[in-house]
Amino acid sequence: RKTVTLRPNLSPRLGSLLVRTDEREALVEIDGQPAGFTPAVIDVGVGTRKVRVSKPGFSPVERTVEIRLKERTRLEVELEGVEEVIAASRRAEAVEDAPGSVTLISYKELRSMGYPTIAEAVRGVRGVYVGDDRSYRSIGMRGLFMPGSYGNRVLVLLDGHPMNDNWIGSSYVDYDARTDLEDVERLEVVRGPGSVLYGTNAFSGVINIVSRGRQSPTGGSVGVSTNESNVGRARARVNVRLGENAGMWASVAGARSEGRDFHFPEYEQPNFDPGSDGMARGRDGFQSGTVTGQAWWGPVTLMGFFHSREKDLPTGAYDTIFADPRARQTDTRGMTELRVEPTLSDDVQVLVRGHLDWYRFEGRFPYEDADGGLGIDRYRGTWGGGEGRLVVSPFSALRLTLGGEGQRHFRVDQTGESDDGVHLDRSDPYTVAAGYGSADLVPVEALRVSAGTRLDWYSTFGSSLNPRLAVIAKPYEGGNLKLLAGKAFRAPSIYELYYNDGGQTQVESPDLRPEVIYSPEVQFSHRFSELWSALVAGYANYVTDLIAVQGEGNQASPTFYENSPSPILTLGAETSVRREWRQGWMVELSYAFQHSEYRQDPDAAIRLRNVPNAPEHMGSIRASAPIVAGAVHATSRLSVEGPRYDRYDREGDPEQHKTDGAAIWDVVLSGQEQELGLRYALGVYNAFGARHKVPVSREFRQRSVLQNGRTFLMSASVDF
Repeated sequence: RKTVTLRPNLSPRLGSLLVRTDEREALVEIDGQPAGFTPAVIDVGVGTRKVRVSKPGFSPVERTVEIRLKERTRLEVELEGVEEVIAASRRAEAVEDAPGSVTLISYKELRSMGYPTIAEAVRGVRGVYVGDDRSYRSIGMRGLFMPGSYGNRVLVLLDGHPMNDNWIGSSYVDYDARTDLEDVERLEVVRGPGSVLYGTNAFSGVINIVSRGRQSPTGGSVGVSTNESNVGRARARVNVRLGENAGMWASVAGARSEGRDFHFPEYEQPNFDPGSDGMARGRDGFQSGTVTGQAWWGPVTLMGFFHSREKDLPTGAYDTIFADPRARQTDTRGMTELRVEPTLSDDVQVLVRGHLDWYRFEGRFPYEDADGGLGIDRYRGTWGGGEGRLVVSPFSALRLTLGGEGQRHFRVDQTGESDDGVHLDRSDPYTVAAGYGSADLVPVEALRVSAGTRLDWYSTFGSSLNPRLAVIAKPYEGGNLKLLAGKAFRAPSIYELYYNDGGQTQVESPDLRPEVIYSPEVQFSHRFSELWSALVAGYANYVTDLIAVQGEGNQASPTFYENSPSPILTLGAETSVRREWRQGWMVELSYAFQHSEYRQDPDAAIRLRNVPNAPEHMGSIRASAPIVAGAVHATSRLSVEGPRYDRYDREGDPEQHKTDGAAIWDVVLSGQEQELGLRYALGVYNAFGARHKVPVSREFRQRSVLQNGRTFLMSASVDF
């Protein structure tokens, strides 16, 4: 008997698939596996195949194709751009149908410009402006950005989860928010009051950070970058697809800066012993780290986020020793949320979520020995909560929403000490409860009406009721008219209510009331074609009970807070012309006018001057164009803003001055090499080297602080 070994020469039964899209470099997946980027010719086994074509910023397209032996099958796909927003009504909807004034910063723009931070990404967005006092970089909207408020009238969300802290209410938008924007799909900017949806801090507007992940194939990426003042960054990310509606992603990133030199003329003391030349050398450095991720399975989503930043303080703020290397602060923010969103039927949807949040702060403030030596302030905040929401559509033209949420801030600890001993040690836990309801009616295709209200109750001050009404009409094809009106509030923060350092720089203010804003708006847009559109808008903001800083922030005149008896009225107008992103081309021109003034009683004891930190004129031009298809792309932004008044807004103060206006030009070259999975960006921010300043609060000796000059950007990442 013999054994015969056969070695058959088997060859796969293959055909080919040609996939072309109107947008280059879209991902092609065949039967759930990545197969290439368009335009692509792919060898595929014969039979019926499921093809999915996707690209960030566009709706994915799925097709079923039949592959025949040794034949080429052609698939032509036209991708449709996604112009959806979630933050305007807490559900995905077209920007034109959203009950708010919305700007989207897309994935394409985030990557093309290489924006390092949220603050840089929103600079130049109509109605939005930025300031950095070298303690924190913050954002103002539509003429309201009081020095020292640290953005506590703007709510920042991460996939709908509020990220402002529970001490000052600060909205973190710099390296104190996250190390980079590589995990971000888009930024949603919604101007105007939003308390009907989110409660406190959604006062002037909302910024929602939408994470990317669910459309990403299984794989990973690593990257490095440098930007601004010697900032070095590194990151890694992994994506896992477990099925059509299941998967996870996670990332870790770190950043470090050694700082730079600053010159503050206010600290020049050449005739003193020891003297000072006003230089803070090698200051403003920081180090930060971020760990974040999500996992989902059907209607269940679990997300987590942790970030910390430690930063030098170069300015001598709070009357501390100027340029002392011990002056530094650390902010740490974390959260985890479990969300369940089952669709019970075509007419009934439910959301249930629970969350745990925490925030930690430590500030080290050096004083002379006679003034207490090294002061250390600490804050420990931990809070948890839950929310339930029911959405019912009794018939196709009507959607009703009813919900409620509760929060318990069970750790609210402030401590302060110096070499002289402990001057602050208090705990002030508090509770928040809210109920809300809304009705959305579409009586005819060309008309939408949305009405809602929310009642918030705080154990610290009581309740606040905040309604919103929106009427959206489409009088003709391509025309869109929005009539909006709403009210919002900002609860006095724990810091404003109770913080004090024994009178060294601040005393407590326990009797504060919430701030209130009323805002009507009219917005009209016209779409000339699929790509080109124009918009004009006019609005008014009327702010009452503004929580204002008083005092000079020193022992002779410590800082305290009070509700101002003088309302602020802001009248504004905005316009823009835009060509949407297509085949790598984009252009947008925008202009915003905002005039803010105090509406004070003629018999008021203290006369007020001009509202500080509110430029009347702002404009921007953003444009992008392909140089070499896919390999080299040029993107540019020119943002211009007018002067801002400084903090001295009361009679009896020193003379109130204005900062100079500024024109800041940024240009970035970016591109990618699909075969290697390489993506890069090279650019310069503030190419003109404009030396512009922004006003700062009364805790500073300076009236205004110089912003970044010319800085350079370089980044590279590899996907695998």
